[in-house]
Amino acid sequence: MATLTVPPVPPSPRDDALQLYRAFKGLGCDTSAVINLLAHRDATQRAYIQQEYKTMYSEELSKRLASELSGKLESAVLMWLKDPAGRDASIIRKSLVEIRSLEGATEVICSRTPSQLQYLKQVYHSLFGVYLEHDIQANTSPGSDHQKLLLAYISTPRPEGPEVNREIAQKDAKVLYKAGEKKLGTDEKSFIHIFSERSAAHLAAVSAYYHDMYGHSLKKAIKNETSGLFELALLTIVQCAIHPGKYFAKVLHKAMKGLGTDDSTLIRVIVTRTEVDMQYIKAEYSKKHKKTLNDAVHSETSEHRNVGKKRMSKKVRDLLLAYISTPRPEGPEVNREIAQKDAKVLYKAGEKKLGTDEKSFIHIFSERSAAHLAAVSAYYHDMYGHSLKKAIKNETSGLFELALLTIVQCAIHPGKYFAKVLHKAMKGLGTDDSTLIRVIVTRTEVDMQYIKAEYSKKHKKTLNDAVHSETSGHYRAFLLSLLGPNI
Repeated sequence: MATLTVPPVPPSPRDDALQLYRAFKGLGCDTSAVINLLAHRDATQRAYIQQEYKTMYSEELSKRLASELSGKLESAVLMWLKDPAGRDASIIRKSLVEIRSLEGATEVICSRTPSQLQYLKQVYHSLFGVYLEHDIQANTSPGSDHQKLLLAYISTPRPEGPEVNREIAQKDAKVLYKAGEKKLGTDEKSFIHIFSERSAAHLAAVSAYYHDMYGHSLKKAIKNETSGLFELALLTIVQCAIHPGKYFAKVLHKAMKGLGTDDSTLIRVIVTRTEVDMQYIKAEYSKKHKKTLNDAVHSETSEHRNVGKKRMSKKVRDLLLAYISTPRPEGPEVNREIAQKDAKVLYKAGEKKLGTDEKSFIHIFSERSAAHLAAVSAYYHDMYGHSLKKAIKNETSGLFELALLTIVQCAIHPGKYFAKVLHKAMKGLGTDDSTLIRVIVTRTEVDMQYIKAEYSKKHKKTLNDAVHSETSGHYRAFLLSLLGPNI
């Protein structure tokens, strides 16, 4: 059941277009007017409004909205403006090709019906000039079970009705048990075959039989027998077959719990499910978490909640842009006189004055070589009695501090810096796998031996042993292969 509420008397698309145009006029945009109008129009009405707006004002409504709005609101409104299939196509394309984070594409594909997927494939090709199958093949791990499942799921015809053959459902439950928990290793082909060819109603029955026959859920079996994106795809399919409202309530809760909010997931789920089954999602959320979904979203998206979050400020953007565009020497040569002068400039720009002259930091950190910055750091310590690193921590904060510290620590001792990053990724409850993967993969062919040596010296255990204790399965084996001998 959808939660979208539209006016009882259908408004004129022409009047709506006029109201939006008036909201854009003058200084600033009347954001409230835009939200109140577009949030209460269904997909067909939104399409007519866009046609009328272009006819009346000779510009695309989406382009005007992009120029009038910004940040997360812009992302949410532009996503909402699209028809459901176009929206799904854009989400999948961005996930596969632009940000290369496959969770979003996996969720969308594995939670759609066969008819929705067939139409989605047509729209995808018309929008991007490439077949969805091609993008999946090009942007997922070649030959992986995840890739095989996605390709099978979007291409195999499945019934959509409530009919279930109980005998076949029981047989499928037995096949999945034999393919997973009963044997050593997992027969992924059997999972792919059943999950891509059976209807949602049939899979719900298979799940029920599995629980009756083996004493625990099919979901638990999937978690025990699979991992990574393949696990995510299977869980999405089976949970959307059994209870999609419960599944998306869980996804939303996960996006909002802990420090920070996964805004892309929050926007994606709310926008894509509002016209489908949001009432059920809201009911499940309230039942599980003893608070309404509305209240949870309100507390996670309010201004005071976002004050402490890491956002890319102008100074961070300026530093990163300067760093990637400014040519710097890479050799060991250092002009000691200029290095001493730079140390003095940084002191005057930071600790000596009230406030911080970020431009001086950006200039020196983006234009000097690593060897030069290492010399600047040494002179700074000799002249002022403490490290440049400490000065940066005292005078800056957030992402700007992180960027400066990364540059100077990689200039002084990159092995020590990345050993620290890896330790931080693995300490405490849970492991920051994205950081673990990023550092090991990007540094293996650069300076991993030095990182391993620094890790052992600091933590009295090898990096290999640390990674071994924090990971498992094929994922562990792959990372340890990259790390090489356990020394």
